[in-house]
Amino acid sequence: MKKFLIITSFFVGLTTFGQQQSQFASLFQNPYLINPAAGGLYDVIQVDALSRFQWVGAGQGPTTMLLSGHSQIGIGSSNTNKEFNSSNKTLFSSPTMSVGNLKHIVGGTIYNDAIGVFGRTSVNGSYAIHLPLTKNFNIGGGLSLGWSNFRINQDRVVLYNEDDGTYNDALANSSSQNIGDVNAGLVFYGKGLFIGVSSSQILKSKAKFSNVLTNSNYNRHFYFTAKYAAKLNDIIVEPSLNVKYAENSPLSMDLGSRFIFNRSTWFGVWYRTSNNLVFQVGSNLVKNLYVSYSYEQSTGKIRNAASGTHEIQLGMYIGRKKVESKASSVEE
Repeated sequence: MKKFLIITSFFVGLTTFGQQQSQFASLFQNPYLINPAAGGLYDVIQVDALSRFQWVGAGQGPTTMLLSGHSQIGIGSSNTNKEFNSSNKTLFSSPTMSVGNLKHIVGGTIYNDAIGVFGRTSVNGSYAIHLPLTKNFNIGGGLSLGWSNFRINQDRVVLYNEDDGTYNDALANSSSQNIGDVNAGLVFYGKGLFIGVSSSQILKSKAKFSNVLTNSNYNRHFYFTAKYAAKLNDIIVEPSLNVKYAENSPLSMDLGSRFIFNRSTWFGVWYRTSNNLVFQVGSNLVKNLYVSYSYEQSTGKIRNAASGTHEIQLGMYIGRKKVESKASSVEE
């Protein structure tokens, strides 16, 4: 019974007092990661694959694998995707935000989280609409619906007594929960400025395993993101801010900047108020591929137990296929 109470108490602490969703260093390249309204900022399809390994060396630290994609779709007068890097240049320039047009946007995410004995797999699909506020600025809103499976990974559970009857009866044969959820967001952008607000886990579902009903919820999370790109000769300085708040948890802020060279290579540094320094390097490569690597070093007590957090992002911009023009021949 004691071991079962320890596991249940850990779960209750995680769901009641902890931030239950991952923080991403790569969100400033793709704010859609936390905001369903933030897709379709560019006239291309954007696809991202992301791996995040947190507190490496601490043992069973959080890991996240995520795949996301979003695109404008042509409905009525809605803006459509355009050709992009059709000449396949290396170190190609990043796309710029498009404004002044109506946009209908669809997208989706698939991700898997693991922390200690707990795991979560989620699938979400989203729709957003962006409207031209002026010829230089757009405003938009988006909604995503999804399914999540929250579970206890049996192979990670360590019991003092392998024949713990309470654990075996209550959790071993039914140690997962399926829930539906809703996420929503708003965006305002144009002329290098982006502002977004969003919320996840809006339904605030109860945590329940088989016949074990806890007093805990999958808490709502709230985000505010802002960035502004200012051009200084061949360098773009992009100061940015991300604020994250989860119910019953302390406020967390990322404050820093990216420095973008020739619109193709960047270096970023941010300070996270949860005692972390975040460093990032990235570049557009070839065939519309881009990659970034982020390293987070804790400045708090956990720095003595772990070597830091590593995040790798591999993305692709997919433009409309180039239409080759054919010269007509005239017979004499």
